[in-house]
Amino acid sequence: MTKKLPIHFVVLAVYTLLTVGLTWPVAAQLTTHIPGEATWAFDESTFIWNMWWFKHSLLSLGQTPLATTYTFFPLGIKLTTYTFNLFNAALGLPLQLGLSLPLASNLTLLFGYVAGAYGTFLLVLYLLTADRYRLSTDSLTPYLAAFVAGAVYAFSASRMMYVALGHYNFVTIQWFPFYTLFLLKTLQQGRFKNALLAALFAALAIYAELTYSVFLLFITVIVVLGEQGLAGSGKRLAGSGKQVAGSGQPLGLRGQLVGLVGIGLMTFVLTVPFIGAVLPDFLNPAYSEPGWGEGLKLSADLVGLVTLTPLHPLAGGNWVGELRAVIEGNSRFSDANTLFLGYGILVVALIGVVVRRRVAKVWLWSVVIFTILSLGPLLTINGQNRFDLDGIEVTFPLPFTLLHYIPVLNANRVPNRFGIPLTLALAVLVGYGAAWLLQKVQPETASKPTGRIIASLLTALLLVLLLFDQFSLPLPLTDARVPDVYAQIGAEPDDFTLMQLPLGWRNSYGTLGAERTQLQYYQSVHQRPMLGGNTSRNPHFKFDYYAAIPLFRAITEAELYRPVDETTLAQARQQAADLMALYNIKYLVIHEPIPFRKPYEDTYLSTRMLALDLIPHQPEPVYESPGVQAFAVEQAAIPDALVIDFGDWTSDPYRGYGWAGNETVFDASGNWATAAEAEIFVPVRGAGDRRIALQIAPFSYPGAPEQRVELRLNGATVGSYPLHDGWQTIETSLPEAELVNGLNRLTLHFAHTAQPRQVLPTNLAIGQTGFETPVDLEVNSGADLAFITVGHAPEAVDASAHRRGLNVAVVAPNSGEVVSMRGFDTAANTFEANALAEFIDQVADGQIVIVAAQGLDATAFLTPEVVTALESVGVQADGLTPPFSAIGVKGAAGGSALQAQGEGSAYLRIGLSPDTRTLAAAVDKVTVETLK
Repeated sequence: MTKKLPIHFVVLAVYTLLTVGLTWPVAAQLTTHIPGEATWAFDESTFIWNMWWFKHSLLSLGQTPLATTYTFFPLGIKLTTYTFNLFNAALGLPLQLGLSLPLASNLTLLFGYVAGAYGTFLLVLYLLTADRYRLSTDSLTPYLAAFVAGAVYAFSASRMMYVALGHYNFVTIQWFPFYTLFLLKTLQQGRFKNALLAALFAALAIYAELTYSVFLLFITVIVVLGEQGLAGSGKRLAGSGKQVAGSGQPLGLRGQLVGLVGIGLMTFVLTVPFIGAVLPDFLNPAYSEPGWGEGLKLSADLVGLVTLTPLHPLAGGNWVGELRAVIEGNSRFSDANTLFLGYGILVVALIGVVVRRRVAKVWLWSVVIFTILSLGPLLTINGQNRFDLDGIEVTFPLPFTLLHYIPVLNANRVPNRFGIPLTLALAVLVGYGAAWLLQKVQPETASKPTGRIIASLLTALLLVLLLFDQFSLPLPLTDARVPDVYAQIGAEPDDFTLMQLPLGWRNSYGTLGAERTQLQYYQSVHQRPMLGGNTSRNPHFKFDYYAAIPLFRAITEAELYRPVDETTLAQARQQAADLMALYNIKYLVIHEPIPFRKPYEDTYLSTRMLALDLIPHQPEPVYESPGVQAFAVEQAAIPDALVIDFGDWTSDPYRGYGWAGNETVFDASGNWATAAEAEIFVPVRGAGDRRIALQIAPFSYPGAPEQRVELRLNGATVGSYPLHDGWQTIETSLPEAELVNGLNRLTLHFAHTAQPRQVLPTNLAIGQTGFETPVDLEVNSGADLAFITVGHAPEAVDASAHRRGLNVAVVAPNSGEVVSMRGFDTAANTFEANALAEFIDQVADGQIVIVAAQGLDATAFLTPEVVTALESVGVQADGLTPPFSAIGVKGAAGGSALQAQGEGSAYLRIGLSPDTRTLAAAVDKVTVETLK
């Protein structure tokens, strides 16, 4: 091994040089720029912010990095289901102690290229020197072939696309070849060391990106099945001659299972702190991805697999234009073409399959499986996934569809990312093919100095042929220099918040406003909370909160080309100064637009004018840098006493998580607390204790246990109170020692919550018929509507024909299923009326019959036969005037049905309470005043 160490150093050195060259011009601007594209999503800013937040949260704040209130202020955001790339963040932490943040980020990225290439080199070298066609380690051929394979994996066009788009988590793929190598060694040799290293590299991959666990699982299953298949035929993927240390026998199935279990257990132990924090939110429906997410759009295109990426110089060179076409939906493919396999790579890989067909079979299957999965749920060819076959429009579903319904495996919702393990499998096949080619070209001189020189030159030529169509230079960069304005703001001693334009919030599925994640990265310099932010998944409330506030709604509407109504403008102007005080905003920082980055590039002037008109501010900027101005805002004086009227729109900004919307509760405006914890934001300026009074009423029902509420101010308990039925006022003092000069968080902790649908008394009786409904029934009739709903969402059935006249539904009395439903235009003629009478006559006794009238002339042809038919289901038909609704039972006495009629609409509902919210208590007014 000592003799071979120089080779490994040479390999690492050449990989380093290739990394510098093939990511150019990153190395030329290591401290000032980072890979990414300013006209795209600024995802590169996300990951560089992640590195800063990881360090700042641990070393400066002493808190978990998996949550923050520095973005999405004041709500904050959990970073558990977020694309954090904890590995790069951890690797970059010691680098940040002595280097700039852009430099630390760039070094972690470049390390990933070298490490990924070297890991693949080791994997392929093991395969080439340990299989039954064993190449001698005294020969240079296996080293050169493995070197080529490592370069193919590390510098693939797919990886270059991800780094150019700022998707650094999908550039951190260096641990897959290491994991595969030690998985193979565990299966073939046993040994605790091999299993431990496999688990270590699996854990590192998971810390880089949680969805990599899916790829690891696929790799494991494919390799294990391949190993068993080859073992059954007397072959091995590698190491057919290897033996278990000290046993003299090859490792059997039982030993392999023990090794796999060991890898799984040790991987779990190494990742349990992360998994334990992530799992509750991962399983929480509030964080779930809607439907397929963008799975179809982000699928590989069959034509795209053999089409140069837009980064290649021969692809046209209009990188920005291609991205703009993708955003506008005008590109050739549905998304940027992130998965191009490469012509030379496919040819050499095919050679590898042919010449090593037995041991290469598992890698060929890997290529096939991962290619199919990368194509997504529907076959897409040249941007089309619907095909016209002689007038019939069809789609071709693919196996990825099945993954959508399998827990854990459905964690990866982006099919084209299966290109990562696909590229690794291709690299292995390229290694086999390259080894055969190098052997064939110079077999007689391979061990001589001249032969080694020739082999090295041939390797270089082969590498050029393989990487030519993967070429992605110059790599696009974004400017990571922070405007001087933020250094000046950061130098101020006070704690305060920033509001910035463009203003926006973004997750993986959309934006509210014109979010620019670059502004989040600037936080690493000023270190103050900001209103906007970027995340991956979040509860709807995290967006709804800001959208409900008129000032933010007005600005984001203007950013997105939409007109702002006068009511919103008036409310925004009325509340703006109060918001500045509530959030303790000191500066409004306005950025000029980035060319070609829409929206905001073309709405900048109108948005700027609107924001400066609505927000009171000093006329001249306090700080100014090229393209950036910071205006000091004017905060409203906080009244003593401050009254927050829950249930009114003005209270919306003061309510954090855990609240329902504005409504009338017990004859007063208020908001229900819908969780065991509910948060209220309390602004404070100056010294002194405060007194807070809350008008509060618990959710009560028969047999309810006593409700109790504990009040916590910024985490410290300041009071605990039992609650009796009805409205009451509770008071407590807020000690100065627990208050901060700015926004304070008062959390209400309730003893229990209950769902009205589960605990309120039921109303199942169908009038005076003596029957009860087995399901919820809801009827609403009006001049232009007739709704009949049977059952409760999401299983509710629309049982109305929605026709003018009388709409009738028949429901089975035992199962609650809709037996039949029809509409009759009894405003038109007697034919329709007689048809209605015949329909009701044919209904069996005991069946539930529901009637909804649509139109004010619905009873124009209420014939005697219709009257008799309606009376047969218990309806009091005399004097019926629309709108009316009825719920009766066939065969019931006349007048016994449940009926409603009146002006405007006629509404009926029986069954369980429709309210499925979990309720604790309602709050009306909150008063905060200085304690005298």
